[in-house]
Amino acid sequence: SEGGQHQHDFSSLFDVDAIDASQRQSYVTMLGEAYERANSATENWGEIPRAQKIGRMINQLDNVLQESGITDTDIFWDVERVGAFLEIREKSDLVDHGPRIGQSAAASAFGLGYTGHADDSAFLNHLEQQREIYLERKKRGTESCAGGNAPFFAVIQSSGYGKSRLISQISACRDQQYDVIYWTFASKQAYPPKNVEISELQFNSLRREALEKALHREISVAVGNAQSGRQADSETIFIQLGTNTKPPPMQQRTDQKRIIFVVDEASELLGKFTSDGVSFYRALRTAFTKFETEASWLFFVVMSTFSSITYLSPELAMDPSFKPYSGYDDVNQNPLNPFILGSSFRVNNDRHAILTKTVEECHDPQCLYSMGRPLWKALLTGTTPMLPHKLLSYGRKKLRNSTDNDPKLTKKEEILAVLSVRLCLSISPTSWYVPSLVACHMGTALSISEDRMSMVVTYPSEPVLAVGAKMFMKNQENIGRMISALQDFLTHGAVDRGYKGELIVRLLMTLAMDKAMGSEEVKEVQLKDYLVQFDRDGADLGELINGLNNNGYKQFDVEEELKKLKRLNLDWPDSRAMLEEKLEEKKRNRASPPLMYADGRVCFTHFVYLSKSTQGELITHDLLRYAYRRSAAIVVEEGPRGIDKVIPLRVEEDKFVGLVVQDKNRVSDTLQSLTRADNPATHHKVNVEYFLTEGEKKTFRDADVDLKKHWPAMLFAIGVDEIGADVATQLEQKRSRHNSVGGTDRFDFPCIVLTGLDYFNLMSDEAADRLKKLRNFEFVPSLQKREDIPITYGS
Repeated sequence: SEGGQHQHDFSSLFDVDAIDASQRQSYVTMLGEAYERANSATENWGEIPRAQKIGRMINQLDNVLQESGITDTDIFWDVERVGAFLEIREKSDLVDHGPRIGQSAAASAFGLGYTGHADDSAFLNHLEQQREIYLERKKRGTESCAGGNAPFFAVIQSSGYGKSRLISQISACRDQQYDVIYWTFASKQAYPPKNVEISELQFNSLRREALEKALHREISVAVGNAQSGRQADSETIFIQLGTNTKPPPMQQRTDQKRIIFVVDEASELLGKFTSDGVSFYRALRTAFTKFETEASWLFFVVMSTFSSITYLSPELAMDPSFKPYSGYDDVNQNPLNPFILGSSFRVNNDRHAILTKTVEECHDPQCLYSMGRPLWKALLTGTTPMLPHKLLSYGRKKLRNSTDNDPKLTKKEEILAVLSVRLCLSISPTSWYVPSLVACHMGTALSISEDRMSMVVTYPSEPVLAVGAKMFMKNQENIGRMISALQDFLTHGAVDRGYKGELIVRLLMTLAMDKAMGSEEVKEVQLKDYLVQFDRDGADLGELINGLNNNGYKQFDVEEELKKLKRLNLDWPDSRAMLEEKLEEKKRNRASPPLMYADGRVCFTHFVYLSKSTQGELITHDLLRYAYRRSAAIVVEEGPRGIDKVIPLRVEEDKFVGLVVQDKNRVSDTLQSLTRADNPATHHKVNVEYFLTEGEKKTFRDADVDLKKHWPAMLFAIGVDEIGADVATQLEQKRSRHNSVGGTDRFDFPCIVLTGLDYFNLMSDEAADRLKKLRNFEFVPSLQKREDIPITYGS
């Protein structure tokens, strides 16, 4: 395989005792032919689930065998064997490890002082809960016939959250009521390094039963050593195959200590198979079942960075070792619940600690890139520290699960990861992309269903990943691919279709910020310098902004105002004098209007989601201070607020307001209608008196922020083809959301209205055309399909 990293003998998928070498190679060739046919016959092969690929390969394999004149096809009808071939052929996450750091850097980071977090105790509580569930199942007499009945559970989370470090800490606490046996099948270059070796001399003739016996024997030896105190942390375990030595008898514990047997990087065993087609990992799980009677004091934990929960702890339907029997209980047969590590994220993301630092201190790469999972700060501050620009490159490679620096994105999974990091996508828990995002693309797992069919995945605020992803969005080809991929994600439900318009605006705002910043470095940008990035032919935003006076309103243009006020013949001197007098009166009435925060600085590299909360205030002054320090913009949850986004705006040293944004994707909008005085979207809804609660407003007043000044606002009307830009500044009487019913206030404030798309300043013509197609896209079954599958009746 590429780079010689992952070498696999396809012929080992077949029983060497029954088939000679030439036949094995012939059968491998047939499997390859079936794969190629299934691939070419399937549109979007790379996007369909693994189970569908296996089914289509088997269908094609039937044709291949018939063409070859083979009648004895029993050897091929093994879903696990075909699945193994597929995984090896496509170098799936079972074998593709992506980027690695040097062992010295990893050891340096691993050796830092440990900072405790809630999951230290939560993990042990989960362990004991699963033990109780398991023992209760055994007490009820459930037969031992499924992987779900092995005394083990999986620890799930993406790279960098400290799974191995957590186990190391538990092991180091000698006053705990636990002994820890730690096996890792990682590579020699990883840290902790590999400490278990399985003899490969007999792989070609290795049968499942022999491997299970060998694993059973060595686990028994390791447990016996731990009980007698002979366990050595640096000892390498050699699992000898082919020996008839029986496992030593298990000794019941006389003390109160319990044993946690941890198998790390278990995915290494998923890509290796016995001669009768059973994965080494499946054999390991079977070996676990041999210790059912010891479960009261011995329990197993499996972990892996580069594999998903579907492989480590599969649901019943995907577990080849599960054989239903009469009267079996689905609940009792389900695998034990995994533990999802998450609270370690808080270690380097304490809001109070971050707010004690200045903006300049937080935007220094050494500090900014530390915000996120523990991995980043550990690499930056270890005894062999990694330089910030090196960490940025490493994070970029981790995000796309690649070892090269090619800026082009080609795989759907890496595009989805990049967009999620920057635009805060709402990813469907049931999408087939989800396991891969956690296993290979730095997605963070939040929860998983008991049947393993859905997993809630998110991308929290991690500036190092967001800044690293900027490079991909500088490539115009990538932008086009991202827009096309986004349409595909919406079509097939990978991303919530209801957010299409909002995602388009987030993309535009992110590209504008990247262009205003210029370099990869995170730096502040003047508000006006940011806004002019939205200039278009026929909609010169620069002139519009320059026309704003110190109060943030358009300068009075006498002729324009006269046109608006014309009711009499302007050729009559008296009429013109009358109109000029009316204009002067209007100007006098506006002599002291509420001011707008027209100046200030913005700085964001990604969006984060502001979820709904039943308690406490959300859009507070401290929230804007915190988000700005993380270089984050805020997506406001749908609801009564009337705004979709808040971009923190720094108006003084540590005083903040927001650039508030609304998105509209209606074809009926016009520039004239949106800037009219009676349009609530561009008037009272983007006023702080409407979208802030009284408690939220108090946080700004306490910070000495003048709320009589209006926050700048933007409205993107992307659903229309009209290209235009204007500012709505009319006086209008509107009801405030927080006033009593029927109460009114007079508001006078500006809102920049942008209609249409065609942002050629931000992307190529081709990408802009794709963006229009995405805007106009609606998922409608083809006419043929609607005729074939009627969904309505009648004429």
